[in-house]
Amino acid sequence: MLAAVAALSIQSLWAAPGAGSKASGQFNFYGSSSRSALSSARDYSGNLRRYAEGGAGEVGGTTAMSPIVAKEAVDSIEHGVAKSEKYLAVARRQAEATANKEAIATLDQITTHLDDVKKCCRDLAECCEMDAIDGKRSAACCKALEAALSKALAAHDKLVPPPTAGHGEMPASPHHP
Repeated sequence: MLAAVAALSIQSLWAAPGAGSKASGQFNFYGSSSRSALSSARDYSGNLRRYAEGGAGEVGGTTAMSPIVAKEAVDSIEHGVAKSEKYLAVARRQAEATANKEAIATLDQITTHLDDVKKCCRDLAECCEMDAIDGKRSAACCKALEAALSKALAAHDKLVPPPTAGHGEMPASPHHP
């Protein structure tokens, strides 16, 4: 009998977690992954802004930005936003399946901020599609994009708190406003 109890105890250690635990973990994974994608987009926007503000030609702003650099940055930003939306769609399905009204409301808020982010992305892409890219205008587009991304990220913090500095976590970058 003791052997049977021990066997059942060991078996329970190896058993899969309950559906609620698994769903919660997946929700956190997709919510956190969405945040990571948006953070990456914000980083690219900041990099492009700093480049536009003076790293490509004239001091204090430039009109000689490389179209290749601008296109690469815009593509990376748009990719991060699209990736975030993909993860948020999964998180929304999970929140709806568990009737998590608070999460759904937060996801609605993030979606509203992402609409602003996508508008800023379109404006930035338009700035960067010209033969002679206006660095000052591009920098202004990047600033607006960074602000919209910051709002989306702040809403994300309500959905899934950001990781605390520790294993695998990069320290905060000092260049973010």
